[in-house]
Amino acid sequence: MILPDTVLSDLREAWRAALTDRLLGVYLHGSLVAGDFDVYRSDLDLLAVLAADPDDNLLDVLTGLHADLDRRHPRWAGRIEVEYVSLDAVRAVPGRNHVIARISPGEALHLLPATTHRVVTWAAVHDHSRTLLGPPAGELLPAVEPGLVRAALLDHVRDWPTWVLEMTPPGAQSYAVLTLCRAFQRLRHGRQLSKRQAAEQTIPAFPRWADLIAWARDWWYDSGHDTDPGRFDDVRAFVHEVSAAILAHERDTHPGLTEG
Repeated sequence: MILPDTVLSDLREAWRAALTDRLLGVYLHGSLVAGDFDVYRSDLDLLAVLAADPDDNLLDVLTGLHADLDRRHPRWAGRIEVEYVSLDAVRAVPGRNHVIARISPGEALHLLPATTHRVVTWAAVHDHSRTLLGPPAGELLPAVEPGLVRAALLDHVRDWPTWVLEMTPPGAQSYAVLTLCRAFQRLRHGRQLSKRQAAEQTIPAFPRWADLIAWARDWWYDSGHDTDPGRFDDVRAFVHEVSAAILAHERDTHPGLTEG
């Protein structure tokens, strides 16, 4: 198995050759930084900061770059998540009138608006990331106001009961459970945890869902397959209950932030 640092080294050299003066910095975040990275399962999460918003011409360049990387490292194909964002978009939080480019597992490289949803990632990179190119993230990126990060997380929580309706494969169901556990922990304690850490620390808060949370954790970290039986009804009920509990708690402790 090619180790992630080898893939990251190849990607770094490809960026240097293709983007030259357009690239200001590249930062690794997610499980490889936070802990609990699984070389056979986990994704590589990266933020690339650009001198200007990406456009269709840059998208063509990046599409070729990622396709070449997939050919050279087929075991990592579909497991590299990169968000390309301009420094101006981050500074304009939320990035109104800006676009980003994004490639993620199950999703081809594409352009999308730089909405407030993105500030959760930008804040995580600013606070806790590993620099691959450029200055440290804390020197290049502005800090994101904590209230804005909290509001963006609550937007995610509010949307999960709709998103979960499309989560039919067990992998997507596991992701839904673990991601909501991470949101719960960050909103309650202000820490960005790995999926495993969030699952284990959320079980005591929702003991009736202990078995489901453990199932999601074990599926994710023990190489579950999408041919395995899913638990859609349980996952949907969990998402509805936990989302409602989070929003109710926020209404009591942070009035105004739960308004959508």
